[in-house]
Amino acid sequence: MIRMDEKLSVMTARQVLALMIALILMTSFLPVQAAFAEDGHIIEIEDGDWDGSIVILDDPIFFMGNEDEPVVVITSVGKENVKVNGVKSRNKLVKYTIPEMVLASDPDFLALMIEAEKYIGYPYVYGAASPDVGFDCSGFVCWVFNQSGVYKTRRLGANGLYSICTDIPRAEARPGDLVFFEKTMGTKVSGITHVGIYVGNDMMIHAGDPVGFADLKNEQWAKKIYAFGRLPID
Repeated sequence: MIRMDEKLSVMTARQVLALMIALILMTSFLPVQAAFAEDGHIIEIEDGDWDGSIVILDDPIFFMGNEDEPVVVITSVGKENVKVNGVKSRNKLVKYTIPEMVLASDPDFLALMIEAEKYIGYPYVYGAASPDVGFDCSGFVCWVFNQSGVYKTRRLGANGLYSICTDIPRAEARPGDLVFFEKTMGTKVSGITHVGIYVGNDMMIHAGDPVGFADLKNEQWAKKIYAFGRLPID
């Protein structure tokens, strides 16, 4: 009987010791003011910013924002020519999708393209400057800048837009700049005759027929580029 009591005492003592060790270990690893990464580095968390979850340094979601945030896609793929006020655009749409990283690099450019994409496929109508009737080149540019809120301007022609721009070397052109052309209406018409919005990668979006993308390396445009310009956007 005495031996049995001794065995019970030893077991009880061991259980108590094991419980104490477990409590010490748990206390040592509880995060108090910081979250620990897998490599042992500490991330300082401001009061009120931490929700108690474990932060892993190589977790892209933690550093890039909400994974459920929709990705904006600006493309002519899948779009068709549109009839407006009895007039339908005639030529084939150039298929192009603006890279996501280009859109993400500049919120002003993103706003421009969200507005511009609405009218892909619309017909070219000389002197027109609204989706109710169609667009000519400068009418499209002015509409997109005004409606997107990026830059407010009265209705200007291609020459008028050029007059308020700063000349930009082609090598320094960035998405959202304007690209101006000459001789697009024949050699007898001098000066600037066309304008589009540069979207990067030697591409522009403009009011051709239809409104859509065009490749600036294409001979139709390459030999007629007059200048690149930048509006005085704050």
